[in-house]
Amino acid sequence: MELGFQNWFNARWISIEDVNEVARRLRVSEMITRCDLQSAVRSIPARPETMRVWISSLAPGWSHIICLGGQMPSSPEDLTIGGHRLFEINFLGAVGEVDLPYYSEDGEGYAEGLGLEKYRGYWEGLEILPQSLEEEMEMFLTLLGRITGRFLDRDWASSQGLLCRVP
Repeated sequence: MELGFQNWFNARWISIEDVNEVARRLRVSEMITRCDLQSAVRSIPARPETMRVWISSLAPGWSHIICLGGQMPSSPEDLTIGGHRLFEINFLGAVGEVDLPYYSEDGEGYAEGLGLEKYRGYWEGLEILPQSLEEEMEMFLTLLGRITGRFLDRDWASSQGLLCRVP
């Protein structure tokens, strides 16, 4: 919410460090500009003619994709071919819902991937039954920050990423 996503948030964490490779896998039709997240959000017209995403470096070995309106392009499985991992979160504040994070690895999808044995240790100390929608979203963001080694903080939001159109 601090970053301006009050009612809606759709994002992916992908184990590809090169943002240009992520853009290639998304089949972007055009790179609009390099900018920070707030500039990307402000640049989106009220009715964008095409889907736009902001792709940024997150941590060594990881990039982050934020969808700026509409549904996320490309299937998660397609993006992970070649041994990559991907986590996706959908926050639908207007209807009071956070979808369980989706997980894909090397072309295979898992609806409850964060429950896999290899991620069990990352849950330590987290409130498993959050009291509110905001606490639930914070729990998932904390979990993904632990897994990737970087949280979505102000420094990340002010970093330069790629604002792209996606067909």
